Amino acid sequence: MATIFDIAKLAKTSKSTVSRVISDHGYVSEGTRSRVLDAINELNYIPNQIARQMKYQRTNTIGFLVNNYHPTAGDFINYFANTAKSYNYRVNIYFTGTPQDELKALNLLATRSLDGLFLLAKINDWDKIIPYTKFGPIATWRRIKSDKIYSSYIDHFPLYMQILEYIYAKGTRFVGHILNCEKNSNTQARLEAIQTFEKTHSMNNDWILFYTEQKDAGIDAAHKWIAAGKEAPKTVVIYSDYVATEFISILKENGYQVPKDCAIFGFDNSTFGRLLNISTVDTFLEKQAINAFYYIHNNLNNTNLTYKKINPKLVLRETC
Repeated sequence: MATIFDIAKLAKTSKSTVSRVISDHGYVSEGTRSRVLDAINELNYIPNQIARQMKYQRTNTIGFLVNNYHPTAGDFINYFANTAKSYNYRVNIYFTGTPQDELKALNLLATRSLDGLFLLAKINDWDKIIPYTKFGPIATWRRIKSDKIYSSYIDHFPLYMQILEYIYAKGTRFVGHILNCEKNSNTQARLEAIQTFEKTHSMNNDWILFYTEQKDAGIDAAHKWIAAGKEAPKTVVIYSDYVATEFISILKENGYQVPKDCAIFGFDNSTFGRLLNISTVDTFLEKQAINAFYYIHNNLNNTNLTYKKINPKLVLRETC
């Protein structure tokens, strides 16, 4: 078993410096702190005092990692934090804008400053993240098939197929798509659905826009739709209700009517979707958040909280 002296040797620093990093007391330069944390991770080191009293050394704190804010993220944080609170757990939010920020938060597991982690999004490759599961349970909203990390993702392929089937049955043959980042797994699932659908149905899906962030995406897309004039699709499927809300607002400001001039289909069944009566998909976000917390709680406490069953469904309203 590795000792504090092994950590100091590998990190090329003193035993006292390693102690300051582990206890999080006293000044240590960022470069030295990073070397110590890397050594702790590499040697799978567990501080002796914590190892002896692991049962009583829990922080009852879970880290929640997000790299940018958008309304859906806010809803997920709210659901997750309230569930955690009901089980006497705190939730610390970490905005991880860079791979280094994300690794710093993950290293809080290594020093037992956090009991577990939830990643709403991730920046580093999974092969860098998975090794941290030896220090505590990790759950994510991202799509991953792993026996070490729990994923609460919903497969968007069948849901997008349902949307396409619905609008096709209404006589639509030219559809626009406003999608998230092209590398996003959900975006890839939606693109796969479009390609699969086109094999058996005559439908034009060439009008596609990609956006890495939700803020202002709907505004920009709406202006592009207006600029397209007669070449613009009369039905547009949008990857979130919030973006759909922006899109609809700009269209209405410019004298267009929804759904007469452009039918809209959103995604999430968020507060925005409900207030504006947007046709959307209910993925039961609250249940996803609860299940993610249950996974972490079960692993930390050897409990068997029963996961919520999720059956996503189309919610048809006035905009489509």
